Amino acid sequence: MIGRDCAHEEVAKADLWSVLHMPKIMGEITDMFAKRREPFKYMKNKYLMKFLCLTLASGMTLSGPVSVMAAEETVTAYSDDFSSGDDGVDIGSPETPTPEPQPDPVTPEPTVTPDTPTPEPTVTPDTPTPEPTVTPDTPTPAPSVTPLPDTPTPAPSVTPLPNTPTPAPLITDNAKAVIDRINELHLQTITLEKKSLVQSVRTAYETLTEDEKKEVSNYNLLVEMEARIQTLETEKKKAEENKASEKNDFSDNKSTTATGITGTPVYYASNIHAGKDFYLDSLKKNYNLTFSDDFSAVMDSIEKEYKEKNKLSDASDLSGSGISTSADSLLVRNWQDILAVYIYQQSKAGKTEFTLDGSCKNDLAKIFAEMNPVVRDKQNITHVTYGNRKINYYIKKNKISKKDRKVLKKYVETDCKLLCAVVTAANGFVRESVGDDVSEERVNVISAAYSLVGKVGYFWGGKSTKIGTDPSWGTAEKVSAEGSKSTGTIRAYGLDCSGFVTWAVINGYQDQTMQAAVGDGTSDQWEKANVVTETDAQPGDLVFQKGPEAGSDNHVGILCGKTDAGDWIAVHCSSSKNGVTVGEAYSASFRYIRQPSFYPTEAQIQEMQNSSTAISSGSDIFTADVKVSNTLQDAINSNTISDGTATLTSGTEEKKTSILPKTIDLSKSDVTVFKAK
Repeated sequence: MIGRDCAHEEVAKADLWSVLHMPKIMGEITDMFAKRREPFKYMKNKYLMKFLCLTLASGMTLSGPVSVMAAEETVTAYSDDFSSGDDGVDIGSPETPTPEPQPDPVTPEPTVTPDTPTPEPTVTPDTPTPEPTVTPDTPTPAPSVTPLPDTPTPAPSVTPLPNTPTPAPLITDNAKAVIDRINELHLQTITLEKKSLVQSVRTAYETLTEDEKKEVSNYNLLVEMEARIQTLETEKKKAEENKASEKNDFSDNKSTTATGITGTPVYYASNIHAGKDFYLDSLKKNYNLTFSDDFSAVMDSIEKEYKEKNKLSDASDLSGSGISTSADSLLVRNWQDILAVYIYQQSKAGKTEFTLDGSCKNDLAKIFAEMNPVVRDKQNITHVTYGNRKINYYIKKNKISKKDRKVLKKYVETDCKLLCAVVTAANGFVRESVGDDVSEERVNVISAAYSLVGKVGYFWGGKSTKIGTDPSWGTAEKVSAEGSKSTGTIRAYGLDCSGFVTWAVINGYQDQTMQAAVGDGTSDQWEKANVVTETDAQPGDLVFQKGPEAGSDNHVGILCGKTDAGDWIAVHCSSSKNGVTVGEAYSASFRYIRQPSFYPTEAQIQEMQNSSTAISSGSDIFTADVKVSNTLQDAINSNTISDGTATLTSGTEEKKTSILPKTIDLSKSDVTVFKAK
């Protein structure tokens, strides 16, 4: 306590000392600044004032005894916590209580003490002097640096660039084809008949690379369809008494798969884009109409039974050829009208969807009899024809209102006629879709062409002269013909464009010798047909994409009718759609029409009709007393190929007539028959 009291006493003395000596200290500081004002004259006022205040405060604090006594007290009380012992030694002398030493500390020592630190602050401001100058400069770049973050803006724009194209190259054409085919099959009802299609998709999938297989996102659907097929097979086999066949069926499946996996890729033969299901869907969507696969046979059965009931025989029946010709007088030309009446009656009964199959045979037969009364020749009652009544007769007879007539008229529209003809491939529908003036020979060729829609795939160099379905279609074959990207690969065997035309003509005439008449390959088929204008062209004529300069590098199809707008429709075997398809000719890049030489001319058709019963539409007719003893096939088979002539018999009179035109001028310049739209 004594030490603490002494310390307080010394502080009081030091305060008194500071008051007494302050004027002197201030004077010394003023002299110091006067001597050293040179370094400060270039400084700004605000910095100078700060410096003066700091220096003044520092001088007052450091030079005063108060600070010295405070330091001494601190050292005395807490000497263990601080290491600055020099300060304690310097101020240790004031501990003497006598006042004599007071003048001594006033001596230059206190003055010298502030002089020592004074140069330090003097040097200190010299260092920061450039700092104020730099300080305003430093913030200036800050705004210029601010746009720098904008430079990364390209980064977001660059980021989507790799993301956008990424999906495109990821899916190859082969993988996409498999994906599309799986989706198409999945929309259909899976039955045992679809087994080959499912297997072909599996084969195509197995030929993909591992990376391509990963791209097939709907692979699970293929697995489900295979499981469905397997379930159906199992159910069928359980129903069979002979269970031993079960093992053989499984081994056959394995061998088929193995064939597809080994060697060059095998592509499925089914029609990807233009199968029959495409046209069936169009009928169902637009007309609520569905046909069974055998409906053409139902139509033939109705016609046959009607003939038998009325004891009628046509020219083709008498000749035993089994195929209708222009000599026939009992050709039904109102099947579309019969269909319209049937749907009208069903809609009146409350139905909104219509399925044409064997179950509706009796109803159709009644309508057929009403719309096709037998018309007999007054002069010769043995010669007959059909009435071929249209919907106008039915509307007038039954006094149908204008509102209800819409249903009848809807089902005789051009689009409906074409769809019914394509789906059924029945002559009765084809006749109405092409018009009454088209010969039965042309109708037969078009019907044969329609019969392959969705049933055969495209195969480069594929040919067939078989009458009916060729068993080789769908089997794995190597493409040996040169000139295609598919050359050397293994594909399901089918037909190319010219092979399809040849097959259609052979089956239309039911005669394999017609191969020579139509020609083999696009170049030969071009040369064996004649120049014809678009105005004179008829359904059944050939249509080409290029002129004769293309040689065999061409594409050929068969005209099969017109749209309401007057645009030609063509049926052809397309490589891009992998099968037989029907569509607008100009859109398919067809530009040239050529008229084959094997179709009968108008004069020949008239002569054939005169040799039998003339065709009429609902009126009594007169027929010459002649014997029907020939058909067009008879004429063709009798020396057509050698000299282009054939013999027609009418009673006892023989007449030699030319089946081919007198001249085929191939030197004429070819004309473009389709105008650009």
